[in-house]
Amino acid sequence: MAKRISGTKEWSVESVNILLGCAHKCRYCYARANAARRKQIPEGQVWGETYYMLRQHEVRKPRRPVQGTVMFPSTHDILPEFLEPTLVVIGKILAAGNRLLIVSKPHLACIQAICQQFAAYRDKILFRFTIGAVDSAILAYWEPGAPTFEERLASLKHAWERGFQTSVSCEPLLESDKARELFDALAPYVTDTIWFGKMNGIECRVVPGTDPREIQRIREGQTDQRVRAVYAALKDEPKVRWKESYKQVLELRLADEAGLDI
Repeated sequence: MAKRISGTKEWSVESVNILLGCAHKCRYCYARANAARRKQIPEGQVWGETYYMLRQHEVRKPRRPVQGTVMFPSTHDILPEFLEPTLVVIGKILAAGNRLLIVSKPHLACIQAICQQFAAYRDKILFRFTIGAVDSAILAYWEPGAPTFEERLASLKHAWERGFQTSVSCEPLLESDKARELFDALAPYVTDTIWFGKMNGIECRVVPGTDPREIQRIREGQTDQRVRAVYAALKDEPKVRWKESYKQVLELRLADEAGLDI
């Protein structure tokens, strides 16, 4: 049986991470849920607080060339307080000759620094910024430590204006009724693709204490009917791509090779 291609493997063949925990503390974080399941943390609340440190050995590690795209990061985000080691690791990945996918709920200062330091690698870098809603209040609830919509959009514009390849992940889509509005706001600054997907694993990933009304709103926004409505609104847009969670509902072809990015 062919290996299922899902999650980060839809975009890359290898992921690099240098932090334990993440200050963005997204309520649906798969990495936090995995850490709790593996008993690496006693409870989700310590994620990004007492469980929050730099993995120095990952910073020091030499990087090798790989056949396919490298994704950085995947279990945490690019954060201002760890910008210096982030730049070191990005430099090593690129110096090894790799194509790099940088995924982030972006802080503008971090993106400005990356664009300035790695301008010579424009053809090797693709930014993919996670922007799942136009309403900053919704973003602040689900992603309490992450930047506002306005800062994320400014980061996207900055990378685009400096000639970098740009893309967006609207996974999880936090406002399915505004998918078209979100696309229209982002598309002018996207050179590559805009991905739409569900919030996965609500039952096992969302942290205790999350407002049940918000959970219900998310559930209602990703029923089969709503997924098909989003698809109908955006299916003719050449920049749009669908994550596995949408493809399964829409009966679209799934990726059969890691990093295929279809």
